[in-house]
Amino acid sequence: MTGMRSQAPMRGVQKKDSESGERAVPKVERSATTSHWMQLQRTLGNRRVGELLQRDMQLSAAPTENVVQRAPGLPTKQDLDSDGLTAGTKFGFGKTSWGNLGDALVVYEKLGNTDYAAQKEQLKKIELIIGDWRASYNLRESNKKLKKKDPAKLLKVNEILESIEQRRAVIQEAEAPSDGRDGRRRAEAFSKREVMAPLTRQQEIVEEKKEIKASETMDNYLEKSGYEQDRNYMSWGNGTIAHVSWKAHVGSGDASQRLAIAQMVSPLLKSWKVYHKFDITQTSKPIDKFLTVYPPKDEEEWEIIVNMLESALGGFATVDVTGDMPVGETGKVNMRHGQNTPLTSSMTEGIDVIPDGKVGEFTKLVGPAVQSGGLPLWEFGGKLFFSKVETTEPPSRDKLNPNTIYMAILVDGRIVPDKREEPNPANVPLPKGVKKFERQ
Repeated sequence: MTGMRSQAPMRGVQKKDSESGERAVPKVERSATTSHWMQLQRTLGNRRVGELLQRDMQLSAAPTENVVQRAPGLPTKQDLDSDGLTAGTKFGFGKTSWGNLGDALVVYEKLGNTDYAAQKEQLKKIELIIGDWRASYNLRESNKKLKKKDPAKLLKVNEILESIEQRRAVIQEAEAPSDGRDGRRRAEAFSKREVMAPLTRQQEIVEEKKEIKASETMDNYLEKSGYEQDRNYMSWGNGTIAHVSWKAHVGSGDASQRLAIAQMVSPLLKSWKVYHKFDITQTSKPIDKFLTVYPPKDEEEWEIIVNMLESALGGFATVDVTGDMPVGETGKVNMRHGQNTPLTSSMTEGIDVIPDGKVGEFTKLVGPAVQSGGLPLWEFGGKLFFSKVETTEPPSRDKLNPNTIYMAILVDGRIVPDKREEPNPANVPLPKGVKKFERQ
């Protein structure tokens, strides 16, 4: 394994086998210092050292080479350099994102194999750097200024992101509580990507508990990362959201992967200062809007964000989102144009729409701006909505729900029903650079 160094074997004259067939233990000097015992404890563990002491095995005072088990799972900076994927020069001062990536990989490589906390923190930093580099790549690609090695670097970046995903899964499995020998066996098999025998019902119950624990861990991760809880969501970002816009959704098909998805995409979205939220409902069932991403400040950044999400989602299990259209190269990201905030009567000022009459507490609105194919537009409590059926009577007050009404949206001077079953009810063009994904 890259970065691994093994200790040179201890040399000494061994005694011949005894008559009982057992090999005699070599006798060495009992002059070991405290540092040698500490070195042995680091390499073999306290329990093994205790066993050696009970057997009266002794240590030589001869100096030994330190055994350091490097953090596995990612390419090293040396790997990048050997492939010719070196950092370029940046005008002025400072390093390029690719140079920062190489430095971050060096830091990661020096971490201990089981130093999981430090590994997870460094993996997040590497993802942030990759996000910066990908943004630069997409910008140069759109301006047709890619350099010769850039496509090869893109492939390497995708490889690193996939390696990060795999390493996180191994860490999560290693940190999960295990029940004795079988638990260790499963962790070892998982790290080697071996296929295990089907789980018994008892094992399934254990796995379900792990899923719940993972969800709780995701809550803690998001809370520590600056997210705020609102109902069953954890949201990041602030500012004014447009009344209507394009939104992106990612559906999750595997509950055990949700923490890893959050750890993967959260730093990337935060680096672009994009408002987004995660559905933290604790369920083993698929969640079709697990991640919601609201529009960036510049709509042209949608192309970059969709590409970035697709790369990050890699091998994760996703599901289609009801009422959305799949976009991009893989269809793992879904988009929909529709309401973010309710349409209020004050927002219709200057629009060609007038009150037509009162029916109880409801006001009927008509005019050239109302484009609904015959569905009536009503105002109640300052908010505008359409009845789902053609009628002269509004729905009763206690039946104002998605089964009976469409919320109204104002798009380019038109008031149209926001039909949730349609991904683009107002027929608004997709953001520049974003393409609809066509399933084969």
